[in-house]
Amino acid sequence: MTKLIKKSILMISFCLIAGCSSGSALQLDRAIFSLDNNYQRFQYPGDIEITFESTLQVFRDAGYSIDVADRATGQISGQRGASGDSRSSTDKDLKFYALILPVNSGSQVALKVVQVVKSGAFGSNRSEIIVNDVQMYQFAFRRIESLNSQTQSPDSSATPPDYGGELPASSGSNQRW
Repeated sequence: MTKLIKKSILMISFCLIAGCSSGSALQLDRAIFSLDNNYQRFQYPGDIEITFESTLQVFRDAGYSIDVADRATGQISGQRGASGDSRSSTDKDLKFYALILPVNSGSQVALKVVQVVKSGAFGSNRSEIIVNDVQMYQFAFRRIESLNSQTQSPDSSATPPDYGGELPASSGSNQRW
């Protein structure tokens, strides 16, 4: 009888262990890339690859450590400390999520920046607050546009066009501020 119980327990253990393993990799962070109304958007004429590289470079230059940079899906994300140091351990950090999508004959950057606030014992609870600073998004979109024009132009000394403090009007109706 004890031999039967031991075999039963052993079989149940193997079944449980086998049931926990799966062939697909979990990508929990990818779920946060679902495009919603919290993303600020801007369209660019030109190649989507150049826009992807420009967006990646803007956030690297801003001190973000890049977590995801997936050309196939157009997803980029990263984080940094509030002070600009990617290794900072303050109670407030910044994260960004960007989607670079093809539109018409160009590309669109959908961007969301969130502030991560740690609370609770040992910072165990984390809340993400969406940053709605219009000037910050405009600056990021201008920097991407500037890098795009430098990359697409054979003359690297070309200066980006001056829009008098405003971004150019987009031909698409999905641009929002």
